[in-house]
Amino acid sequence: MKRAVAALLLAAPACSLAPIDLSSERQLPLRTTIIASDGTFLARLYRQNRALLPLESLPDALIDAVLAAEDARFYEHPGYDLRSIARAAIINFDRGEILQGGSTITQQYVKNTYIAAPGKAAPRTLERKAKELRFAIEIERRFSKDEILERYLNTVYLGQGAYGVKAASETFFGHGAGTLSLPEAALLAGVIKAPSRYDPRDHPRLGRQRRAYVLDRMVQLGLISFTRARQAKESPLGITAIPRQLSTKQPYFVEAVKREVLNDRRFGKTDIERAGALWKGGLRITTTLDPEMQLAAEEAVRTYLPAAEDPEAAILAIRPKTGEVLAMVGGRDWELSQVNLAMGKAGGGSGRQPGSSFKPIAAAAAMESGISLDAQYQASPGVFHLVDGSTWTVANSEGTAGGFLPLNEALVRSVNGVFARLALQLGPPAIAKQAELMGVQADLPAYPSIALGASEVSVLDMATAYATIANYGTAVEPTTIKRIRSADGAIFEPDQSSTPAAMAPGNAFLLTHVLHDVISRGTGKAADIGRPAAGKTGTTDDHADAWFVGYTPDLVAAVWVGYPEGRVPMDSVHGTRVWGGNYPALIWRAFMSAALKDTPKQIFRLPEEDMITIEIDPETGLLAADWCPGEARTMLKQLAPREVCPAPTPTITATPSPVGPSPEVSPSGSASGATPSPSP
Repeated sequence: MKRAVAALLLAAPACSLAPIDLSSERQLPLRTTIIASDGTFLARLYRQNRALLPLESLPDALIDAVLAAEDARFYEHPGYDLRSIARAAIINFDRGEILQGGSTITQQYVKNTYIAAPGKAAPRTLERKAKELRFAIEIERRFSKDEILERYLNTVYLGQGAYGVKAASETFFGHGAGTLSLPEAALLAGVIKAPSRYDPRDHPRLGRQRRAYVLDRMVQLGLISFTRARQAKESPLGITAIPRQLSTKQPYFVEAVKREVLNDRRFGKTDIERAGALWKGGLRITTTLDPEMQLAAEEAVRTYLPAAEDPEAAILAIRPKTGEVLAMVGGRDWELSQVNLAMGKAGGGSGRQPGSSFKPIAAAAAMESGISLDAQYQASPGVFHLVDGSTWTVANSEGTAGGFLPLNEALVRSVNGVFARLALQLGPPAIAKQAELMGVQADLPAYPSIALGASEVSVLDMATAYATIANYGTAVEPTTIKRIRSADGAIFEPDQSSTPAAMAPGNAFLLTHVLHDVISRGTGKAADIGRPAAGKTGTTDDHADAWFVGYTPDLVAAVWVGYPEGRVPMDSVHGTRVWGGNYPALIWRAFMSAALKDTPKQIFRLPEEDMITIEIDPETGLLAADWCPGEARTMLKQLAPREVCPAPTPTITATPSPVGPSPEVSPSGSASGATPSPSP
C-alpha cells in the first residue's frame, strides 16, 4: 500500500501540468576551441568545459557502463521507470523527505537542461520530480532513444569542471572519449552519481570502489564477462596530472583572435552576446597562425635579444594579398605582462613612434596627389614657422645636410629635411588620410611631424600599411581567423574589408622600387635576404623606438624593438646603440630568411592594370605628334610623359624679286644671301 501511495503522490502532479513547450530548453554552454592553420591546438575557452560528440563515435564500453550505472532499462521504459519511482518513493515516504528520485537518464537530461539553474543543484521536491516526469514524457515523444542518450552524455557533469564525456575523458585521461578503455569507461560512468565524492583525482580509493561497482553491474547485466571485469578492476586508474591553469599556447595570438571575435557583430549585437558566443557557444576557430613561421619569429628575437635585461621586440607577419596574420610575437612573457606589444592599444598597451619607417606613407600621399618621386626638395635642416604661430625645428639624423634631393633619394637616405618640406606642402591631413586608407587604425594627429613618424602607431598598423604597398595599392584588413564553425555547423569566413584604390598600382610599384634601394644601398642594408625585397628603417630621436618594416611579394613583416615600460633610450644594448638599421633589420632578416626558406624567389612585377602603350618621340622621349612621328612603347602610366615633342620652328621665305637673286630669311628674320642651314 505504501508503494502505491508514494508513487501516486509523485506522479499525480505531473498529470495536472499544462502541455510542455520544449522551446524553453536551456542552451548549455559549450567550450570554444582555437587551432592553428595546420590544426595544431592553441586554446580552449569556456565557462563550462563541454564539447559535443555524436553517439556513434563513442565506444560500446562507455555506453554499456553508463547504462549499467544509471539506467539499465533505458531502452525499455517510456522516459520514466515505475519500478525505480516506486522504490524511491518508499524510501522518501519512510524518511519524510525527498532523498531519492528514481530518475531515468531521460529525467536526468531534463533536470540538466530544463529544470536546474546553471551551476546550481535543483531542490528535491515532489513538484520538481513531477515536472521532470512530464518533461521526460514529452522528450521521449520528440526524440529517439539514441538522440536522448547522446544529449545526456554530452551534458552530464563528471567533475573537475568537465561537462560531457569528451571533456571528462580529456580532463582525467588526457585523450578523447573515442579511445576509452573498459576500465576508463567504468570509472567515468561511476563518477556521474556523485562527481565530487567519487572524483578519482581527489579521492582515488572511492573512485576505485565505484569503478568496481559499475563493472560488477555490467557482469550482472551480461554486458561483460567476469574475467574482463576482474582484469579491469586490477588496472590502475590512469589519471593524468592536474592540467595547468594556463592551457593556452601562443597567448599573444590567441588574445588577438578573441578580440577579433568579440568585435564581430555576426556573433551578437551586444558585447555580452558576443562574449557568450566566444566563451559558451562551442565555436571551432581555425586561425591563420603558421606554426613554423611563429617559431621562426620567436627564434629571431631570441637570437639577437637573448638577455632578460635586453629591450623587447614585437613582430607581426602578414600575407599581403589576403591580410592573414601568419606570426605574432607580442612580448617576452605573457603571464608577466599580458600586454600584446604587437597590437598597440588593441593589445592592452600603447602605440609607439615609428620614426622614418612612416616616410613611405608620406611618399605615397605625395604620389597620390600627383607629385613625382623625381621632385626636388631642399634637404637641409631647418626651423619652420607654422600657421598657428609655433616653430618646428627639424634636424637630419641620417643622410645629407644640405642641397637639393629628389624625393626618391631622400627616402633611400632617410633625409628629414626633405620630408618636413613635403609635409608642409601636402598638409598633415592628407598624410593622415593616406595612412588611414592604407590600413593604419591609430588616431593620427594632423601635425607636420606626422611625416617624420612622430605619431604613435602599432606594429600591426605598420605591417598593414606596408602590405598595401606590397599588394599594389589594395588595402586588405588584417585577420587572425581563417574560418569559424559554429556548434550547429555553420561556417563563417573572416569579415574583412578591402580598399582597392588606397593607392594606384603603378605608384605602389614605383614606391617598392625605391624601398628596394633602401635595402640594396640605403639605411636598411643589414636586412638583405638575397632575394627581391623592399623595406624601411625607423628610429626615434632618443633611440627609444627602433623599427624595420619590409616585404617580399609573398610576405610582410614589421619589427619593433624597445622597452615596453616607456621611452627608455637604447644607447647600449650589448655595447651597441640601437637604431632601425641594426637590431630590427637583423631580426627581420633572420625571420624572413627562415620563413621563406621553402618559397621560390619572386620579383615585383609591373602592374598590368597601370600599363599603357603610347607613341613616344625617340629623339626627345616626349609624346609623339604629327611633326615628330614616334614609336610605340609600353610603360607605366605614371611614367608616361605629359608633354608633346616641340613643333619645328617654321622657315619664312620672302616674296621673290623680279631682278637678282632671291634672298633667304634666317630664322631670326635677318636677310642673307648665304645657303640656308637646315631647319631645327
